[in-house]
Amino acid sequence: MPRTTTTALAVGALALCAVTLSGCSALGDAAHDRVTSEASTRADLDPAPDWMPSDARDITAVSGTGGKSSDTTPTTLVFTSTAGVSGDSCTTTPRNSAPTMDVDGAPDVYEATSVLRCGAWSMTSKGDRWVAWTPNPGDGGS
Repeated sequence: MPRTTTTALAVGALALCAVTLSGCSALGDAAHDRVTSEASTRADLDPAPDWMPSDARDITAVSGTGGKSSDTTPTTLVFTSTAGVSGDSCTTTPRNSAPTMDVDGAPDVYEATSVLRCGAWSMTSKGDRWVAWTPNPGDGGS
């Protein structure tokens, strides 16, 4: 193979590697039928669930791409909040579900025996780091 062809192939391979590394999250998401988004604060998350505290920050949202509606699309949110989650529509119930979408840095839901259920969402925390997920079959409610 001539030297110029080898050089061109090497440059092309390096370019592909650079694109792959910079788009690693997007490629991983596509391979796993999921979409990942990040927001610095609750105000940056559109739309933010009603139960999410106003001081929520460092938010990562991972949603499945196979669902047909927001009620059936598996979604996991991980965020930091010192105020924590509270609300009139939230109740504590035994944990019988877990997130189907994994997020790095999320508290281990399997350590929780109970969760806070806010409508279609269940959540737990470790310190000021929260993980919330939907759907939440079996976690109380109707």
